[in-house]
Amino acid sequence: MSKTIDYKGFIENYFTITTINGEIVPMKLNDVQSFYYDLILKEYGQGLAPIRENILKSRRFGFSSLIDAIFCVDFILGEIGVTNLANSSVYSYRQKDTDELFKRVNQFIDSYLLVAYSKGQLHYENPNDRKILPTLRSKFLKKDVGGTIIEGQNGSVYDCLTAGAKVSGRGGTRQNIHWSEVAFYNNTEILDARELVVGAEKQVSDGVGKIFRETTGNVADNFFAEEYQAGKEGRSQFKSRFLAWHLFGAYQEKAPINWEMPDYYKQIPHVTKDQAYWHFKKTNGLTSKLEMREFPTTDTEAFLLGGDPYFRDDALVHYNSEIKTPIREAEYVSAL
Repeated sequence: MSKTIDYKGFIENYFTITTINGEIVPMKLNDVQSFYYDLILKEYGQGLAPIRENILKSRRFGFSSLIDAIFCVDFILGEIGVTNLANSSVYSYRQKDTDELFKRVNQFIDSYLLVAYSKGQLHYENPNDRKILPTLRSKFLKKDVGGTIIEGQNGSVYDCLTAGAKVSGRGGTRQNIHWSEVAFYNNTEILDARELVVGAEKQVSDGVGKIFRETTGNVADNFFAEEYQAGKEGRSQFKSRFLAWHLFGAYQEKAPINWEMPDYYKQIPHVTKDQAYWHFKKTNGLTSKLEMREFPTTDTEAFLLGGDPYFRDDALVHYNSEIKTPIREAEYVSAL
């Protein structure tokens, strides 16, 4: 069953999210979330499938929230019979992050149940309204295991797992997989990141579903860096996207009148003085290697600054940006 789906409208009408200040608010896509959503909507159409994405981004864009909300829409619509059933898995590289992801997924489900059940009269933001949730969840969900998995009465499954050899699925079937901060997955003697990710992704058949590999940058020679480069060069079924810090309107601070913007920022199209000042302070005057990696201006910068190169970082960024793919290859044959 194929349907066009207004994911953004569904998310903003039904879901809530808890802010960094602890406030429960309706989930409205921020500017960078909207930018990316419009991009994939244009690329893949309203069904948003099949998606295969390598996303290299700056910190705190809210991409995990956006992707997991999209998966929740699939879960709910599958359960109420609007679309096919959807089995989704979300992986994080640390248990505490996995717990947070699953907590957010449950909030999406609960927010929807309250609004749908009451036709808009009950809301998750109201603690008194939430008292009815155990009853609603028992009717909507067949399996409800705290911290790991939910299964709908009709068969859709949504689980959040910590990336590792013991939890990575290989033999089942999935429609959606989200790898959160995949550039930081550990390599062990039991299983390396490539084996883990590629093995689990075989659960999603070609031509269906959604696979998002989403992360900030790390070192230049790990699994994700290689996959990102392959997607960038068109050598992979995955499309690689880089989303720089200055796409997020919240990342700005009023610059002092006498502050002169360094040349570094003058090369960034459309960046404002206030944006540049925020980034300058965040990166300790462009000297903090960690913060430069967390809030990169280029994809090359994100990967290089994750390691410990012998040459200066700015020199490596400059010369890597000058590398061009050959226009064509030719063979020359000479004869005597």
